[in-house]
Amino acid sequence: MNKLKLFLVICILMTSQVANAFDDNRQGFILGLGAGFHNIDTDFNYDGSKFNSESKSGLATSFKIGWGITNQFALYYVRNASWYSAPSFNGYTTSDITYLAGISGIGGTFYLSPSAPSGYFLGAIGIGDLSAPFESNIESDTGSALMFGGGYEVSKHLQIEATLLSTDIDSADDSRLNLKSSSIQFTFNYLWY
Repeated sequence: MNKLKLFLVICILMTSQVANAFDDNRQGFILGLGAGFHNIDTDFNYDGSKFNSESKSGLATSFKIGWGITNQFALYYVRNASWYSAPSFNGYTTSDITYLAGISGIGGTFYLSPSAPSGYFLGAIGIGDLSAPFESNIESDTGSALMFGGGYEVSKHLQIEATLLSTDIDSADDSRLNLKSSSIQFTFNYLWY
């Protein structure tokens, strides 16, 4: 239901007077979507000792909505996620399910030039989460997350980006269980401005 609400808000913004903000000038309202691939390394810790680690690959997604303060600096809400498949045991059988490790927080981008083409640096801090969004019987775990990286705006609106997303998640079921992940993401993004 929350995803439907977010989609409706974006549609309303795109068709309302706010859409006039899309004037090919980075200063003002911005909206960005991106997708690509990632490699995630995860360490599982119990009482401070690592007992397992794994490395997976999958889909990386990116969402940004915010404001360009100037043509070279923007602040925004960011939601980046690394999607991957991993085995899960339900008490009787083992099957692969889809997980995601992500960040929801405040991000900022500094562009080296006021117009495209331009390189840029970005960073974000926020709430990290680990969830299985398509499974109703698995609860999400949360913690902290940090993301930084850079990219290149090839032409107006089209960007190629590389980021490192790091999460530190505590289990809601067992306070002694902790998960630390590091995901290198490569995404192609389109930024409306």
